[in-house]
Amino acid sequence: MTKNHLNHTLWLLLLVFGFLAASSFLPSFELGPIHLQQVDLLSDIRKEFSDTLVAHVPTADSLPDTSQIVQPKPELEVNPCPPGITCLEDYSPGKKMMRPFFRALANRKSAPVRIAFYGDSFIEGDIITESLRDTLQELYGGRGVGYVPLASEVTQYRLSILHTYEGWNTYSLVSKQKTGYPLGISGYAFVPTVDNRASYRPGRNLRPKTFDQVRVFYMNHAPATLGYHINDTLTFHEPLPVSDSLQHFLLEHEHMKSLTLNFTGDSLVAYGVSFENGSGVYVDNYAMRGNSGMALSALSEPLMQQFHDVQHYKLIFLQYGLNIVTERDTMNYVWYQSKMIKVVEQLKTRFPGAGIILMGISDRAGNSSGKLQTIPAIKRMRDTQRNIAKRSQVAFWDLFEAMGGENSIISYVDTQPPLAAKDYTHLTFRGGELIARKLAQAMLFEKNRYENKPLP
Repeated sequence: MTKNHLNHTLWLLLLVFGFLAASSFLPSFELGPIHLQQVDLLSDIRKEFSDTLVAHVPTADSLPDTSQIVQPKPELEVNPCPPGITCLEDYSPGKKMMRPFFRALANRKSAPVRIAFYGDSFIEGDIITESLRDTLQELYGGRGVGYVPLASEVTQYRLSILHTYEGWNTYSLVSKQKTGYPLGISGYAFVPTVDNRASYRPGRNLRPKTFDQVRVFYMNHAPATLGYHINDTLTFHEPLPVSDSLQHFLLEHEHMKSLTLNFTGDSLVAYGVSFENGSGVYVDNYAMRGNSGMALSALSEPLMQQFHDVQHYKLIFLQYGLNIVTERDTMNYVWYQSKMIKVVEQLKTRFPGAGIILMGISDRAGNSSGKLQTIPAIKRMRDTQRNIAKRSQVAFWDLFEAMGGENSIISYVDTQPPLAAKDYTHLTFRGGELIARKLAQAMLFEKNRYENKPLP
């Protein structure tokens, strides 16, 4: 019987494979005339895998030629803001916040273009708004100071119209006395007493020095009468219709050099008088001393919409902040930001179709270690107001920057004649004129950008 040597063959194969595997770890060497190289048992596999990789790596010849590809150029802004102008910052989608105003200007001959300018004591006496109004009316027409209240604690300071009054109970957004009287668009309501009177004469800059058209705003729930005296000689009495909504009485007479109003009626609430003359631009000053801006949220939405139905505002300014900051203030104003965003959103609802510009706080100086300098809180408030504009998607104008930045209010006070009062907070009329010129410059530059016009 033949002996099976198959197991010897298996062991021989294992021995050979083991020898080859061990030799693959030996480096190449020479022994006399014998030259041995390192053994690579997987060389054929490695070569095949390597060839596969190389076949898929793009060569220089296979890459696309990028030298002829035209890269898209970054979109250039039409008329970027040049040095010397503090431009508006429009945070609305598509930067369209000013479009309602510019479109209204284009059609100004068919309808008046009205601007509501809300603010605190910084714009009392028609400061800033008088010069802004004069500039816009010179360019686009219109004659008259617009809305004027029946009574005001700063009438003696206002030069754009001469105003005296007596016999009125005044209620406002910031008054401590609560009342059931609906407050008007300016945040005020005026209730006449028996011997009430409100008299108006043209201001220093009105040309010609006469009135032609006056609208009187009121609300009355019972029969009432309006008496008016023109040029101290003509006297008229008109019955006022009973209504639960806002009413306005149109008074037209050529060349009125003076006008005196008085009311009779037990349930009448008066709001204000608007002086105007046909088409053009009108800027209504709604100043309220002590107002931080947050109080505007308390205005009656139905009554505000009734005013808008009559006035059709195309642009609204909000100038606030000075009544919040103090010299030792370290707050971050997150709470103020939240409340003012609510105010802006309400204004969008109550004045649909109107553009909104939030003005940053002005410079204000205080005493720090015996030295006058900008209150540190001013910049924090300015940054907060810019955030309000961004979050609300409205326009922003940096008044602090327009004045000249830090410590600019000090230079305003030191200028001769002064541009600001010695409280290092409020502007003089000259200072207001300067700021109005800068603001008008920003608005007109924005109008050029809107129309895609090159710089002059």
